[in-house]
Amino acid sequence: MKKFVFELEEILNIRRFQQQQAEAELGKALAEEKKVQDRLDDLAARQVHVKNEMKGSVNFTDIANANQFYSYVRNQSESLLKELAELKLVSEQKREELKKAMQKTDSLEKLKEQQKDEYMADQKKKEMHEIDDIVTSRVNR
Repeated sequence: MKKFVFELEEILNIRRFQQQQAEAELGKALAEEKKVQDRLDDLAARQVHVKNEMKGSVNFTDIANANQFYSYVRNQSESLLKELAELKLVSEQKREELKKAMQKTDSLEKLKEQQKDEYMADQKKKEMHEIDDIVTSRVNR
């Protein structure tokens, strides 16, 4: 029996590679997003810590330092939020690219499966025809 050969196998392999690349790119984008989010979370935790330390403080220097820190946190948070918004846009673009790559790969895989099913059905018909010919030739002798 002849082996099944999918004529578009090379293209399917390229599409699979492109899908893997898109997955890697999305992973990188999401990792960058997480790093920025972690920095925001760290700033928030530090701000809460400073607020708790400042409760009941009457030292003017400590209060001034805390206010400077709060100003720093606000500025950093604004900057990080802008960066996070930009990174979310990039992540969404990468997600769309991955979705398109997956659709292209899936369509070729479905086509391959369909052609393989047709091939197998055709091979089965040929085998049945050969068996029928053998049986018929033995009976007619």
